[in-house]
Amino acid sequence: MAKHVFLSGHGGWKPSQGYTNVPKGCKIHFYTNFAKNLITGMEYQILEGTYNTIDRTIEEYKSCPDMRLSAQDDSWTKKSEASLAKRNDSNCVLLPSPPGGLLLSELFKLWNDSQLPGVEFHWLACQTLGLSQVGGRQYGLNAGDFRHDTSQPGRYRIHQTGGGFSWI
Repeated sequence: MAKHVFLSGHGGWKPSQGYTNVPKGCKIHFYTNFAKNLITGMEYQILEGTYNTIDRTIEEYKSCPDMRLSAQDDSWTKKSEASLAKRNDSNCVLLPSPPGGLLLSELFKLWNDSQLPGVEFHWLACQTLGLSQVGGRQYGLNAGDFRHDTSQPGRYRIHQTGGGFSWI
């Protein structure tokens, strides 16, 4: 049985999605701050085992945002599978989002029903905050997280209109 399940795809949360509880014997790791975007380069390093800085871990029975994992391109999944293969660890599996997407609550219910405790989930997706009103960009809302790349001059990058970008 896999002990580490890496959740790969596009990710986000809206307040209407609410919260869910982590199943018994499980935990979930997030590698970037809430309302920040995880860059694919960080995902590949996590899968390879060369980047392991966890932003926060939510333990069994604790509440976390009921994040939605949405589908990604097959080419992205293939690159993620190749990165995980470099780890050469049978205790690790990649779980890309199904075509219709998946809420954490749906995944956790399946896990609860299967009685497979002891799994660590790894959220390898953005944590985009979906709000109905525009605002917050100047404060770093949904900025790209580049902590994994020490050659970059800043931690978060926001794309701006006009083709440029800024670091915050």
